[in-house]
Amino acid sequence: MSIAQRLRPFLHVLVFALLGAAAGAQKKDGPVEIRYPVPERIERAAKADDKGLLQWEEWKEPQCQTCTGTGKTKCATCERYPDEWTNCIECKGTKEATCRACGGLGHQPDPLDKVICPGCRGSAYLACTICPGSSGLITPQGGGGRPQKCPACRGDAGAKCSICNGTRFVEMATLKPSLREANAATLAKALAAANQALNALTAFHPPADVRKANKELAKVLGGGQAFFPPMKRAPKAFEDHMARIAGGANYQHYEEAAGQVQSAWKSGFEYYLKHQKRMLELAHKRAEANEKLLADTKGK
Repeated sequence: MSIAQRLRPFLHVLVFALLGAAAGAQKKDGPVEIRYPVPERIERAAKADDKGLLQWEEWKEPQCQTCTGTGKTKCATCERYPDEWTNCIECKGTKEATCRACGGLGHQPDPLDKVICPGCRGSAYLACTICPGSSGLITPQGGGGRPQKCPACRGDAGAKCSICNGTRFVEMATLKPSLREANAATLAKALAAANQALNALTAFHPPADVRKANKELAKVLGGGQAFFPPMKRAPKAFEDHMARIAGGANYQHYEEAAGQVQSAWKSGFEYYLKHQKRMLELAHKRAEANEKLLADTKGK
């Protein structure tokens, strides 16, 4: 057997290794992928104490899968634009932004305490969809190719999110004494409200008329206000956002831009409600088990 024949298997391994490394580098250098936790798969462990009652275990703060613990990512807003493009509302031209998936913590927060904001999805701002890339500038047709200040955002490229007030997180379901310790009956009522609001939001399909769609979606977003504070703030915040976008109503792509905002709000609050539903289910299961144990112990 020749030397070439003997080396052929090793060359194949080397080629595949190099291809794998290249693919890994390409993924690393490619667009940032925001990986939010899947609500339906969230687990929150509880352990029986010496009396047999289930107590919430300490949260281990799992590392964020998007930023791998750094709290930072490439800027998802401006990464598609040239290096010299610096008018970015999210990173201010640095090309590095706070990780949206973990709100900059580097780990996932305790899902019993808070969740990523459904309005901004962790970016802390509500982007303008009239100006390309939320740049604050727009080049109107017939304007000689000269960029002008966007009439929708007035050059600001967006606004601070009024659902989370720019903090990137929102509070959980408001219950007494708390989501962690509420009784099964209270948790069941909140769970029913979450299901009702989620079903209404999932069933919403915007009509062709933008104004009509805005009114209908604002009404749907207000569901479940008794238990979910972000949804109490949602209708006005959404209407304010759409009012800013309406500043570009005379532009060719206005309806598309308005549709993007509607879609973002719908998907953001669907995520929030699924998250709330999951945590309510886990809390309800724990509360039921503890109440049954106490009732059985008392009956003995």
